[in-house]
Amino acid sequence: MAYGIAVEEAGEVDLYRFGRSKQIFRGPKPDLGGGYLTFIGGSATFGKFVREPYPKLIENRIGTTCVNLGTPGAGPGFFLKDPVVLETCSRSIKCIVQVMDIAPLSNRMYEVYPRRNMRLRGVSAVLRSLYPQLDFADFRFVSAMIRKLKEVDGEAYEVVLAEQRSAWLARMLELLLDIETAKTLLWIRPDEDDGMNQSVTQEMIDVLASHVDTVLTVSVGESNNLGRGLAGLRKDTGWMTRAVHTKIASVISDELQALQPQKRPA
Repeated sequence: MAYGIAVEEAGEVDLYRFGRSKQIFRGPKPDLGGGYLTFIGGSATFGKFVREPYPKLIENRIGTTCVNLGTPGAGPGFFLKDPVVLETCSRSIKCIVQVMDIAPLSNRMYEVYPRRNMRLRGVSAVLRSLYPQLDFADFRFVSAMIRKLKEVDGEAYEVVLAEQRSAWLARMLELLLDIETAKTLLWIRPDEDDGMNQSVTQEMIDVLASHVDTVLTVSVGESNNLGRGLAGLRKDTGWMTRAVHTKIASVISDELQALQPQKRPA
């Protein structure tokens, strides 16, 4: 079954359901008959506002089928609930796992919807006690709530942040263990805090590093020079620009090609 969403550069982008999975992913639907690479992550991997996100650019460069399983607003819990996706990743040559945001993930402070991770499902008594001045019924999206928590009481938010990080690290470790193939951890790291920073630290990445084959870090931001003077993030939406996708594709392609066995001279 085909679906469509508007993408600035490409008009309509095909979406499809993947096998028995209930999730919808960005097309075109891949052929898994041969060897393939998988890419899981959030909005950056999905590639809204670009015709060809970095998984597609990598496919163009190296000629190997690249399966884009990125989903806008997804946290690691999104993929843990889908055995079809986990099986597909485990059967791939390699899975590139994006470091996803810590916010769209259920924890002891709040709960998100399983298939719409950026939507707020409910908050705990602990969070209410930290912010008695707030009416949480006003929030439908996690991002809006997090911005308000920071604005109202930065000290109380440090308690929330610690819980977010703890839950995120546990779920990311679980996800990496469930993907039974070679793995690359991709950290698309903001240069500056734009108010919705991932809040992932180098120490957290170091914990995950022992569970993957490689860690690749790509810095992005409005101040970043990504070639031809193009900015890394769109100022109106915060989504990554085509220049960033090109940069990420280049970094990953170089890493993949470096791992290929070299031909011996005749």
